[in-house]
This record gives sequence, structure tokens and C-alpha cells, in this order.
Amino acid sequence: MQTWIEINKTALLNNISQIKKQLKSSVKFMAVVKANAYGHGLLEVVSVIQNKVDYLAVFSFEDAVFLREQGIKKPLLVMSRVFPKQIDLAIKHDIEVTVSTFDILKIKKNLKVHICVDTGLGRDGFTSSDLEKVASLLKKSPLMLCGIYAHFAAADESKFDDYSKKQVQELLRWKAKFGVALIHHAASAGTIYDKNHPDFDMVRIGISLYGLWPSSQRNKSVKLEPVLSWRARIAEVKFVPKGSSVSYGCTHILSRDSKIAVLPIGYFDGIARISSGKSQVILRGKKVPQIGRVTMNLIALDVTDVAQAKVGDVVTIIGRDGKMEVTADDWASWSQTSNYEVVTRLNSAITRGQF
Repeated sequence: MQTWIEINKTALLNNISQIKKQLKSSVKFMAVVKANAYGHGLLEVVSVIQNKVDYLAVFSFEDAVFLREQGIKKPLLVMSRVFPKQIDLAIKHDIEVTVSTFDILKIKKNLKVHICVDTGLGRDGFTSSDLEKVASLLKKSPLMLCGIYAHFAAADESKFDDYSKKQVQELLRWKAKFGVALIHHAASAGTIYDKNHPDFDMVRIGISLYGLWPSSQRNKSVKLEPVLSWRARIAEVKFVPKGSSVSYGCTHILSRDSKIAVLPIGYFDGIARISSGKSQVILRGKKVPQIGRVTMNLIALDVTDVAQAKVGDVVTIIGRDGKMEVTADDWASWSQTSNYEVVTRLNSAITRGQF
């Protein structure tokens, strides 16, 4: 195997335990496993956590059906809009769906639904002016209202705390209108650790489930552990003289006689091209630089200072090796993005395994 991703079950269960300690015992826990469980592997993650959480949430309807076909019985919410042709299958598999459009509100079937409200994100969901019409349609509908929810616009930034509070108040206004039993918000690490909202019956936990933080601004006293490690084996080692160029565009010129290792991963696998020449990985307990341009399937490493480096050696791209660690946040910095994007863009074809 040239490259693989390891999922640490102990870390995953620790994160759930640590997050639950921040919640009242009556508050339900929805684990968000959309986007291939944030790149960690949908079934690999769900098989570990299904008995430790109250709900699962995916984005795509296809993922929900897949989980049901794999024997997952946990209450399950699809967070993308559902289409009329999917209704019967949702009912068959006991899948709860998001409703944010009026066409679905007019469906005359016993479908379990959660109403999504746009309280200030300006994206998906019914708006404030829709409240009376939504309430009227639901009153005479056979749809089974299971919950109501919204998304914070900037919960990970303290300067927007007042804005977040206004969003909460808007959602509570909808709750009062419907008298719905279950209300949940995007109460992930950016919110629950600093201001656990007493009005919510359930929290939706996304990035922090995987041991990552949505923002450096928030209190990190909770001991979360990164769940994912990514490794690959060196495919080739060669000696290249001083003055030679490395990779496309001749962007890196060697300043010394060097030993170069070729790693069989590239932007196809999830290494951002913009990180070219900025990143470091770990080989034999030492950090070594990636040099030259990141290509589709290969990157080059300068391993001159690792005397015993050879073909087949395991390189850690994300994770820990000995005393050294490279994190998703490191890659986010090198790639000018967020840790969310770093892990979710890891190619789903890369083998995931629990350990």
C-alpha cells in the first residue's frame, strides 16, 4: 500500500466523552458525519461512534441510504434539501430530512422532517418572513415535525457574539410558533465551550468530533485529540547535484548536493498545490521539507539530512511520529485555508483503517 489514512478509535471516543462533559445530561448529541465524515471515512467513523451518540447527520441523501443499507439504525438526518422523488425512499429507510423549500411542505406523506431556518447565514433555510406560511402549511400537513435548526454565521469569531445571540433569538421565535420538541443549532466547539445555550435540546458536533478546532479564538481547555493520521511510503530515492531543479516550472533549485525522496501523493490525493515548497512531513522522527511544485500524483522531499532514508520508509503527512507532529492546522497555514478543507479534501479513494 502506497498511502493510507489511520483513524484513531480511542481519540474519537475521547472527543465524544470530552464534549459530553460540557453538556447537560438532557442535551442530545448529533454527530455530523457529512463529507465522508470530514474526510475521515464515513463507515469507519460511524461504526465506532454509533452507540455513543443520539443522532447522525449527513449532507447527501445517498450517504443516508448507504448507512441504512449497512445496518446503521441510529436516527439519521439529511442536511441537504430533499427532492420529491426521494420521499418514498426516505420513508422506507426511516430517514429524517431537512425542509427548506415550500414544495416539500406540500407533500402529503408521513415524512419525518426538520425545518431549516436562515437566521442570518444568508444561505439555506426559510427566512423570517416565511414563518407564518410555514406554520400554516405544517398545521394541515401529515409531515412529522421532528426538529428545527439553523446554522451560526460566525460562531468561531468572538467579535460576532452579539450577531450569534440574535440568531439564537430568531430560532427561538420559530420554536415558540411550532412548539417543536427538538431544537438544534450548529453548536460545535466554537459555541458550546464558551456559551452552552440552555434553549437547545441537541447540539450538532462537526469538526471538534474529529479533534480539530474551528477557530484559534475559542477556549481550548477541553482535551480534544486529532483522530486522523495520513502516511505514505517513499517510492524512490536519488542523489541530485547542486544547481539542479526539482519538479515542474523549475521553481526549486538545489543549493547543495542533495538526496531526494519521491512520495507517491499529490494534489489528486489532497496535497494543495498552493502549499508547494512550504510544507514539512516527518521521516524517521525528523521533519523534512517538501520541495518544488506539488504535482498530481507525486511530491519531492529533501531527505539529505536523514542518512538512512530509503525506498519503502513510512512518511507521516498528518499525524505524529515520535516527538514530531504535523497537524491539519499546519497544512491549513501552508495552504492558506482551514483545517476543515484540509481533511475533507483528502481523496476518498485512500484506504482508511481503524487502529
